[in-house]
Amino acid sequence: MKKYKHGMVLGKFYPPTNGHKFLIDTALEQCEGVTLFMCSLKRERITGALRYYWLQLMYFNQLNLRIVWIQDELPQTPEEYGDFDGFYKLWVDTVHSHETEMDVLFTSEDYGDEFAEKLNIKHVLVDLDREKHPVSGTDVRDNPMENWEHIPNEVKPYFKKKIVIMGTESTGKTTLTKKLAEHFDGDFVSEYGRDFTDNNPATEMNVEDFETIAKIHNIRIMDTATKGTKKLMFVDTDAIVTKIFGKMYLGDTFKSRKINDIIERQDFDLVLLCDIDVPWVDDGTRDFPNEEDRKRHLDKILRELELREQPYKMICGNYDERFELAKKYVNKLLI
Repeated sequence: MKKYKHGMVLGKFYPPTNGHKFLIDTALEQCEGVTLFMCSLKRERITGALRYYWLQLMYFNQLNLRIVWIQDELPQTPEEYGDFDGFYKLWVDTVHSHETEMDVLFTSEDYGDEFAEKLNIKHVLVDLDREKHPVSGTDVRDNPMENWEHIPNEVKPYFKKKIVIMGTESTGKTTLTKKLAEHFDGDFVSEYGRDFTDNNPATEMNVEDFETIAKIHNIRIMDTATKGTKKLMFVDTDAIVTKIFGKMYLGDTFKSRKINDIIERQDFDLVLLCDIDVPWVDDGTRDFPNEEDRKRHLDKILRELELREQPYKMICGNYDERFELAKKYVNKLLI
């Protein structure tokens, strides 16, 4: 027999943290049933829909927890509303429009006693001083990397930093991407274009082939971005490089709306562009050995980045120097 029949938890969960999870879990331990009210405002940069999804994902197997999403644009403080009693009446009426059979409120906030009194129910204060989980939603929004251990696993992919390594052929992209992923214990997304050519060695490439490469590579990126608990993911090549390879192979008349659409949807936190100041190496699959072609190839990538106003960092020097320079740029994402 649990201590309470029906408990209530209310918050913005902006985003959910392990502190929020501790609060909810405490309510579930002490109550036969719990109603969780998640409140959101349209102006908040993490949408209410996403936070509602996270909470459902975190508690999908808790049949005694009901999650209610409050989407009304309600005042957040009595001062904002301008009327203390009117403010609490508004919130009490909102809560009661969804649930009336409650006997206890669980919060980690100073306002809990006042709100519970207005609701005419008991109040249980949980970890007010944040001793068990010294974090707030604001802390996580402002510096997720620093507060990574306080973010639920279901939420971590949202804050994952995505780094892409770009460049022409034979500039060490794949080796650098793998080394960075290993050094920073991050996810690694391999280049699909290499897989395609390895599996179709005699294929005369056409527009559809390049579109397939861009599409499947983008699926790999999206799949990795939405899974796992790593802080960082490192991507070998992107759709811009695929597009430029298409132009190099098929001529400057090469056009593809599908690839352009993928490029428009790409979103990386850091773009590292490998310079051509390392020797070209023949691995049996490369086609542009002379310096003029390499320079033309790089210029096309640069023009595409500049056209899209995409910031990037140039990675140059020998392979050891490239690794050290890339590490420096990545470390800045962790601050």
